[in-house]
Amino acid sequence: MKTENDERLRQELRLAQLEIKVLREQLLKSAQGTQQTKEEVKGIAEHVATKPSEKSVVVPMVPNDSSPSNGSQKSAPAGGKPRVLCVEDSEPNFRLIENVLQDRPGTDLVWADTGEKGIEMARAQPPQLVLLDLDLPDIHGSKVLERLQMHPETARTPVIVISADATPSQIERMLSAGARNYLTKPFDIRRFLCMFDEIFAPA
Repeated sequence: MKTENDERLRQELRLAQLEIKVLREQLLKSAQGTQQTKEEVKGIAEHVATKPSEKSVVVPMVPNDSSPSNGSQKSAPAGGKPRVLCVEDSEPNFRLIENVLQDRPGTDLVWADTGEKGIEMARAQPPQLVLLDLDLPDIHGSKVLERLQMHPETARTPVIVISADATPSQIERMLSAGARNYLTKPFDIRRFLCMFDEIFAPA
């Protein structure tokens, strides 16, 4: 009994540590985005101030091309391991999910950092679960979901959306489009693991 209690306490401590890590990374990302916005505004203001005689122009936002490379090229799952495809352009977010799923040994987790790459990987080796971000560098996550459902081998694959977009209309839209569940970032780790366990529960 004491051993079981000790193991339960260790699991609770690990989950608490992961939740703290999620919040810390989200706060850091938010702070970095705020600083970048301030610098862009300052740069535009300085540019306008140095050329008062010119007509005002619309300054387009420049997309960020510094997306991480795919670092999780794994082979096909062996021995009945559940294959989980994570479509997420942020490497820290993927690493976080990777750490969370260490509590589910035997999971074959693979990573795609763009929507097109995710679709390609899903068709090459169909997963048993897709974790899908919406704000991807090439196409919106809703398009990824739509194209997965059009392919016979992935049409019935459960999809959990994990997105920073917490607007009710977006959540309703994705669930109506066929997503199994929707989690908002920073996501609840316990709820995520419950969703995972529900999908991979023994028949």
